[in-house]
Amino acid sequence: MNTPFEYQDGESFLHRLHPNVKLAWVLLTLLVVLAPYGLNAGSFLGLALWLAFDLACWLAAGLDFRRFWGLFRILLFTFAFLVVSQALLYATGPDLFRIGPLPVKRDGLAFGLLLSLRILVAMSVMPVFISTTSPGKLMAALLRLGIPATPVLMFLSALTFTSTVFEMWQSIVDAQRLRGFDVNAMPLWQRARKGYIPIVVPLVLMLFRKGNDLDIALGTKGIGAVRRPTDLEPVSFGLGEAGFSLALLVMCLVFVAAFSGRLLS
Repeated sequence: MNTPFEYQDGESFLHRLHPNVKLAWVLLTLLVVLAPYGLNAGSFLGLALWLAFDLACWLAAGLDFRRFWGLFRILLFTFAFLVVSQALLYATGPDLFRIGPLPVKRDGLAFGLLLSLRILVAMSVMPVFISTTSPGKLMAALLRLGIPATPVLMFLSALTFTSTVFEMWQSIVDAQRLRGFDVNAMPLWQRARKGYIPIVVPLVLMLFRKGNDLDIALGTKGIGAVRRPTDLEPVSFGLGEAGFSLALLVMCLVFVAAFSGRLLS
């Protein structure tokens, strides 16, 4: 089962790129998302340009968009909720129109769209990073930065366990459906009251068993030993990494120019 947060083997430029360069891209994207925004055209333009860069990386990586359809549906529901709630509940700004007694605020609508765009930019980079970076290369790159093995292992386990939880959840749902217990066919109130108990309980037990197996496997592989282990997948920094780093620098400058309004002046 292919999940949105799972490494996908490939030969694209993004797959061959140094993991630390892609990690810098992720961190810069988070800084872009967390920047203090105002309700102006520069904020929308800066985020739109960064999103276009992320989507270009999606295309360059050759990822199958069907793997992310479930994630897209969740995001669309979130965006609709943010836009509608902010448009109806925003306290300031002129009214665009009214829905019965509720005014639809222009600033609230813009704020909801800005929040949605920020979430979309943040979510557009992580699937590319995880899908194009093998755990072996990422571990080797982080260890070369001098990061201790234990935090690196915890970070990689968090990334890989996401897809593991997806797979376990789906296997339990399929097994319960074969036993005549179909949670998806239940009404929403019944599903929330007792529908997920036969799924969550086996999931927790399977995760405990998986964690115990992982602990035994790590002990047999010498994790935590004094000497640094040999890299399974060695990484290097070349012209491709330098070019992508330069493209990131240019994007940062363009974003700052758009954010400050200089591109619109």
